[in-house]
Amino acid sequence: MSLMSGIYDAEFIQPLARIKENLALWSGGKWNYYQIQYEEPLPPGPATTVDTVALSLATTLAANATIAKQVILVLQMQANDFFHCRWEPLDNVEGVLWEQAGQQRLMVKNAQARVDRRIRLWDPMLVSTTFGILGTNRDASLETRNPMAYAIPCARFVFFGYRYILAPIAAATVTDPAMQRALDVGDVQTVRNLIGAVTFFPAEGRQS
Repeated sequence: MSLMSGIYDAEFIQPLARIKENLALWSGGKWNYYQIQYEEPLPPGPATTVDTVALSLATTLAANATIAKQVILVLQMQANDFFHCRWEPLDNVEGVLWEQAGQQRLMVKNAQARVDRRIRLWDPMLVSTTFGILGTNRDASLETRNPMAYAIPCARFVFFGYRYILAPIAAATVTDPAMQRALDVGDVQTVRNLIGAVTFFPAEGRQS
């Protein structure tokens, strides 16, 4: 296993697990099980920076206005890909994360967090921005808000982390209903008995 003590360690982002180790990823209302076949870092830079003003085909974001949530195109994954990442805005805007489009991320019952440029003051390693994207058609969406009393020409967000190529684990497709329910809810002992040690990570939001 990796040297991490938990998936939200207050440290520079590092792999969740090593190649040939197991991941359990929350998606589609259940835990899905995979073995890591390959992994590599994706550093912050121009290729992983998104301007949501340009993405929305606008020229400016008006004062106190909002760009409705939109899919982050550069973060779309292939079928067996998983992207574990952190992010921050580069301009004086607020980002609101949705994953999938109908599910809030970074939220509690009556509030959804917005990430702005002050995040580095309170969370220098951006730990609290951590999220993951699993496979195709499970895209993350980003809503952008301009808290300023004037229009701004761009709203840039940068993303970075680790990309994994995964192989589904056949043991997670057992036909016994009781065993399948245990796998769906992530019963740790059942999972370990079937596939061995595993790291659990939420790749989508969850209401309850």
